[in-house]
Amino acid sequence: MAIATYQTKQGRRYKAELYAGGKRIACKRGFLTKKEARDWLRDAEKAPVQPQHQRQTLITLEQLANAYLTEIQDRRKRNTYIYKRGTFRRVLAFSGYTILLRDVTRDHLAEYLRIQKEERGETAANCDLREISTLFKWGMKHGHTVHNPAISIESYATKSYVRYVPPAEDIAAVRMAATKEERQIIDTLYFTAARLSEVLGMTWEDVNFEARALRLWTSKRRGGNKEPRVLGIHEELHSLLWGIWEERDKTNPYVFPNPLTGQPYHRISGFIRDLFKRVCERAGLEKPFTAHAIRHHVASRISDSHKATTRQIQKFLGHMNVRTTEIYLHELQVDHSILDAFNPSPIEASKAQNEE
Repeated sequence: MAIATYQTKQGRRYKAELYAGGKRIACKRGFLTKKEARDWLRDAEKAPVQPQHQRQTLITLEQLANAYLTEIQDRRKRNTYIYKRGTFRRVLAFSGYTILLRDVTRDHLAEYLRIQKEERGETAANCDLREISTLFKWGMKHGHTVHNPAISIESYATKSYVRYVPPAEDIAAVRMAATKEERQIIDTLYFTAARLSEVLGMTWEDVNFEARALRLWTSKRRGGNKEPRVLGIHEELHSLLWGIWEERDKTNPYVFPNPLTGQPYHRISGFIRDLFKRVCERAGLEKPFTAHAIRHHVASRISDSHKATTRQIQKFLGHMNVRTTEIYLHELQVDHSILDAFNPSPIEASKAQNEE
């Protein structure tokens, strides 16, 4: 038996683990007190331990999904948790909420994925396949099942994603069409090339007006751990943030709080979710873009200026690995040097002969 503590956003929680023969046979998290964890262990010890293959026949797919979601809820980003939960809900809606794990076969999942491909596309189906496989791997690790029916299913072929880089005039048009609050977020994204979640999570402790420095936190790391990076503040961004600072609610630590909750905006909230769609329509753009496209634009602009090394761009963008930055820039750059092979072109040569 073992009881351990861990921290969540809601405070301290307890985890209880039951071992037999050196192997963990039961585990439960989320206890508010050590006594609750101890009581659960005492009851778990009294319960008869069934062989693994028998446990599998009694567990439903819904029970496995709920156990997995409970395990990761305090460990992963909220967006990740919501996405996984949505995937499992789709699978259960197709399979039935009472289906046992033993009845979830490869053919059953393949049919589900085929339908997802038809309705949502190859990429969405592949994402669901990855989440389903992760669920069963977790179930095998914790002794809930002895097989992973998704492991032998091949992903669908997909078309490579092409990063869209909006032209400067489109970004200018969006700024002109935006309201004051919308423009504040758009301009902060532009002058930092930050991810949307990094901007939404900014606090005033992260802004150093005197040193003209801004600290951004990214949780795009293994295990969801947050890491900071510090950027210089451009003159226009300095003026923007100072204006927000002077008008701020002094009791609220966030730079961009949701006025309804006082907490940071969440990217799935209506104001943020539809921000760029709304403003791009207002600006009359033929090709709307997202917050991340601004990041592409700034990265491309910095690279084309030849005023920063790849390492400097890596630090600015917050990439953990410089290889990520190299791939990122390679996809955004266009090599025009090969066009010199067409000079002089047959058309130009013909024109020259006619002039002679």
